Amino acid sequence: MDILKQIGKNISKLRKAKGFTQENLDERSGINSKYISAIECGQANLTILILERIAKALEVEPYELLLTTDDNTSIEAIRKDIIKLLNETNKEKLKTIINKLIENATKEKLIEYLQLIRIALK
Repeated sequence: MDILKQIGKNISKLRKAKGFTQENLDERSGINSKYISAIECGQANLTILILERIAKALEVEPYELLLTTDDNTSIEAIRKDIIKLLNETNKEKLKTIINKLIENATKEKLIEYLQLIRIALK
């Protein structure tokens, strides 16, 4: 997939997951909603500074907007990526990751996370 389309797809998914409209993202980032639309369609060649502003408005790290994992990626490949990232992170960053995971999780997901954490800490 074209990198601009992938970035646009990532921004759109994250924006919708947060319940934001393009206008909300405009207000939070200071980037015109028409430009946001063009970015999400993969029609705008955005700068790193624009990417950073959008990431901040979406409350994610800029690199998350660049991830190319798509629906065709195998579960095993995704697991390997997660393990690699966790092995490279420090304890404080890991706490932040866990807090973000549980922040808006469903009851079922929270139970699943609790079980996994208990197993990991044995």
